[in-house]
Amino acid sequence: MLTTLAECGKGRFEFAVAAEGRLLTELRERGAQVHCLGDVRLRNPSSILRARHLLRSMLRTRHLASVVCHAPWSHALFAGVARSGGVAAVLWQHDRATGGPLVERACRAAGADLVICNSHWTARTAALLQPGVPCHVIYCPVRSAAATADARVRTRAAIGAQAEDVVVLAASRLEPWKGHLDLILALSRLVSRPWVLWIAGGAQRPHERAHLAEIEAEVRRLGLESRVRLLGERQDVRDLLAGADLLAQANVEPEPFGVIFAEALLAGVPVVTTNMGGAPEIVSSSCGRLVMPGDINLLAEALDGLILDARLRSTLGAAGPAQAASRCDPSLVLPRIDEVLSSIGVTTAA
Repeated sequence: MLTTLAECGKGRFEFAVAAEGRLLTELRERGAQVHCLGDVRLRNPSSILRARHLLRSMLRTRHLASVVCHAPWSHALFAGVARSGGVAAVLWQHDRATGGPLVERACRAAGADLVICNSHWTARTAALLQPGVPCHVIYCPVRSAAATADARVRTRAAIGAQAEDVVVLAASRLEPWKGHLDLILALSRLVSRPWVLWIAGGAQRPHERAHLAEIEAEVRRLGLESRVRLLGERQDVRDLLAGADLLAQANVEPEPFGVIFAEALLAGVPVVTTNMGGAPEIVSSSCGRLVMPGDINLLAEALDGLILDARLRSTLGAAGPAQAASRCDPSLVLPRIDEVLSSIGVTTAA
């Protein structure tokens, strides 16, 4: 989302990043004005003090109108710096809140001038983080994922898909709640169908590595080694979507929004996912299929219908770009950001 803002809102946004890594690199590659606040760790108070000092100094010299924080922890740490300097503090809430964890209580105590939520589903809990603060829903900006003309053939050949294969793509972090195991189990009931499954996503944290081991064990248990390809971390999701016939993500917990759903729809790829969280706000029966979470039979039935019916996939895929663009096109999202910020007297964002 942030790299899209950097690309489509050149000169309108500056970015302060509190960790080294891929985000910092990709923002710089896009020519964004990026300030590195160091490697901020809650368990390291000196890193917090240093980062707050750097932000305070930046606000004195940059004359920015607002500071937008994208997580409760960052809002808890940095909103006070902004507000004490006469700069509006905005919380962009990307997930549901419960109000219980210490970091959420610290976020609430920091105060905010405005809350932006990435879906109406997320917005239902905004008051737990910032009671009484104006809240607006703005879907994540997503650019069209159109690939080059030869990307489908090239990508499928590189990964080993045959012309007759129906490629099911799962592209997400390797979080257990993303439903990889349910998806594999559902597809195992369709072994007579011509599907192959590409799982894109790299394991970074210990629980993700444990989940990857579970996926590998399940694939072996079901005898699907020739049908399932574990692709690891990828930076060519646009090409993977060009090579895929449908995107499937069998979430067992709610997805707050789902940028990958919008990317798939913009690429003309139908989506199969579970009917909860923010997914129903982007995926409809016109461009995909929503099933009850945890129901392997319904998931297998939805997948089967799309695997067997190329015309249906084409029809749903054709409806996807307009569906996603109506919610996520940057030409709509950026003016919406300006609109909600102007409601608190802010005309530009940082």
